[in-house]
Formats: sequence, structure tokens, C-alpha cells
Amino acid sequence: MKKKNFITLCFLLIGAASIFAQNRNTQRQTDNFVYTMEVNYVAPDFIESYNGTPYNSTTFLLGNVYINKELTRSDVAMRYNIYSDEIQIKESLQSEDKDITALIKSPDISVTIEKDTYVYMPKGKGLEKGGYFQVATTGKTYSLYKKLGKVYFEASKAKTSFERDVPAKFEDRINYFIHFSNGGMVELPNSKKKRFNAFGESEALVKSFTKEKRLDITKEKDLKRVIRYLDNQKNGTLK
Repeated sequence: MKKKNFITLCFLLIGAASIFAQNRNTQRQTDNFVYTMEVNYVAPDFIESYNGTPYNSTTFLLGNVYINKELTRSDVAMRYNIYSDEIQIKESLQSEDKDITALIKSPDISVTIEKDTYVYMPKGKGLEKGGYFQVATTGKTYSLYKKLGKVYFEASKAKTSFERDVPAKFEDRINYFIHFSNGGMVELPNSKKKRFNAFGESEALVKSFTKEKRLDITKEKDLKRVIRYLDNQKNGTLK
């Protein structure tokens, strides 16, 4: 009886060791998949001083990494470099900047940095260029994504004694996109009229809703309400 129990215990230990080895191997594969991209030192390394920032947050913040919407790594030190369009990563918040790496750009990988969620959308289905998008609001059929942008202006020297030197600077740009459940994307123009037109068959419905609720479709908080309203209408839920 003791011999039988001993044999059973051996099999259990062997099985546990095998599972542990598989998990370690899976973790290594995941790490290689996620963290092997070289970082692009676009800024601030290529200029000495500037106004504004190329980042969404100049400091690294803790966040989570997901593969196919499943949590893969938690409490990762990350920041989004908007200008070079990459999610930068360090081993910890205390790690030196020389140890920065970046996420592989893949639609299978998404991250949350504090309250913000970032997804990578590849070229095609309404996008001329792939990139990271910040999720503004999500629904079953319609979601609202934000494409954060940075425009860099070079420094200029004063030409006369009445002028002053102007330092280099980064200026923010934000473009909004409707994301459909089939993966398609439609960019929303900045002007109110063209933004209404972008809703196609739902234009009249959107105009009626914004008029009734006194919404300004050029403002993000009101645009989010419009997207949620359309999604509720499409899926038969309450407003």
C-alpha cells in the first residue's frame, strides 16, 4: 500500500514539474513576444530643449499588458510616446531610462495605463496607417477611439533685436474614429457639418438626438454620448 502511494506521489510530482516547466516556457515566449522591440529615442534625445512633451505622460506609470484581452503582465512601468507612437516599458518605476524597451506593435496586444486603454490598429479597414489608439468608450457595435498626435515645430532664432528666440515645441492633436465591431474604422472630421455626414445612414438619428439633448458633437463628452446612444439603438438596449 505504501509502495503504491509512493508511486502515485512520484507521478504527481513529475506532473507538477512538467506543468511548471511549461508555464515557465510559456512565460518566456510571452516575454519575447511582448518586449523584444527596440525603443525609438525620438525625443527628448534629438533636441536639447522644447516646450510641451512628446509623451502622454512624461513619467512612467503602472499598467497592465493584455494578449487577446487576457491579462498577461500586471503592474508594468509604462508610458505612451505619442510622437513615435510606441508604448515604452521599464523593468520598474525606479529603473533607469537607458533600460527602456517597447511593446511589439500587434493588434493582439493592448495595455491599460492607469485609467487609459490603448489598442493597436493595423493599416486597412479605413486606416491609411496603423497605430495606437486610446479607447474613449466601447459598445457591442460602435466604439469611439482617439488617435493622439503630436506635431513638432523646430526652434527659430530671432531675426531682429525686436524679436525673441522661439524654442522648439510639441503641440497636441486629437482625431476621433468610430470603431465598428467588424474591425472597420471611420475618421470623424473636425467640422460639425462634416462630422454629422460621417455617420452616413445614422446622420438624421444623430442630429435628432443631439438636438433633443442639446449636445455639441465637436466635444468629446457629447460625442461619447452619441456613440453610446447609437450602440444602444443598434442593440435594443435602453438609452
